[in-house]
Amino acid sequence: MRYILKISLGLVALIALITGVTGSVHAYTGNLQIPGEGVTQIITLEDGSILVGRITEIRADQIKFQTDLGEMTIGVTKIKTIKEVTGNREIKEVKETAMAEEKSQIWFPNPNRTRLLVGPTARTLKAGDGYFYDLWIFFPGLAYGITDNFMISGGASVIPGVDDQMFYIMPKFGFTATKDMNLAVSMTAFRLWDETFYFGLGGMTYGTDDKSVTCALGVAFTNDAVADKPAAMLGGEYRLSRRAALVGESWFIPGKADQGMLGMGALRLMGEQMTVDVGVGLSYDDKSNEKDINGNPEKNEVHWLPYVDFVWNF
Repeated sequence: MRYILKISLGLVALIALITGVTGSVHAYTGNLQIPGEGVTQIITLEDGSILVGRITEIRADQIKFQTDLGEMTIGVTKIKTIKEVTGNREIKEVKETAMAEEKSQIWFPNPNRTRLLVGPTARTLKAGDGYFYDLWIFFPGLAYGITDNFMISGGASVIPGVDDQMFYIMPKFGFTATKDMNLAVSMTAFRLWDETFYFGLGGMTYGTDDKSVTCALGVAFTNDAVADKPAAMLGGEYRLSRRAALVGESWFIPGKADQGMLGMGALRLMGEQMTVDVGVGLSYDDKSNEKDINGNPEKNEVHWLPYVDFVWNF
């Protein structure tokens, strides 16, 4: 039981370091040509925008494109497709198809941007926004944005048959340092096994809401003692498609008794207001400096268990 609770409280490890914070650029490889008389061209750009008109000039890395609103310059790397049509009916049909494709490809905002799996990112909720979450069925909680820079989350365990349930609260203050970088500090206080523990954490998240890396340092303490060394967290998220992302985090734990690495990684299924994570949690205990009762070196231990959670925004 202690093992399950230990994993669920957030000391968990990364499936893989998230790569690709910035996307690569590819030039348009189709045929660029000035159309003949009576031919209309429909250009779909990489961002999903649709333009109707005619190419009037072709350069090495740009084209001039004449629309009803005037002539514009378009970079070749921004072009996704070019279709040539004749007649108003065909133009209408192609535009309607392109607009339907554009709508289906629009990525709604990340509905779970303030947390990885158990550990937090350095982002905060907007004032008045909130969400309900549940980890492993038995660990529900709530989060709410007090201001744009300050939020509070908290929860409790509801394990059947357990008299001493765990509960915690975590205020977090964060701000945007640059366009792609957020910084935050948080303090978690939780009650478990008739003891109160505290964990202060300072972290940074770099990247967009869909592709980012988060790192943090934290110190655990009680009313009587402070940990000799800080714990470190490294994690990230990578949005694969409109409705799917990879998420993971690793915690590196120093100390004589608990030295090791704990963590989890999951596939995140995304809706506009809800996410569901399905993955695996792992723990690695380094016992290389310990001996059993016979004086033999202890073996390092690796444990795992399935991981599932969901988040619903309100």
